[in-house]
Amino acid sequence: MCIIMLEKKFTIGCKQGFHLRPAQALMEAATGFSSSIVVKKDNSDNEADAKSILGLMSLGLDYNQPVTVVVEGDDEADALAAVEKLFLSNFGE
Repeated sequence: MCIIMLEKKFTIGCKQGFHLRPAQALMEAATGFSSSIVVKKDNSDNEADAKSILGLMSLGLDYNQPVTVVVEGDDEADALAAVEKLFLSNFGE
């Protein structure tokens, strides 16, 4: 299988910012995939492994903060679809 690497921009829609509950939801979703999933804070060098709750929390993402998610691996399309679903639902908030 050819691994390409997928990338998509999202905006944090959680009114209280990207706090513990959304970070946990993303981490739990990410750990279900073998692909590498990285969240990058736009206009910054800060990035975190989506499988690390501490890494995600350390980004300090606020409401309306733009981020880029980069996914690379054998199941990258499914992984990105799962991440996109979380962002579109504002992580269930």
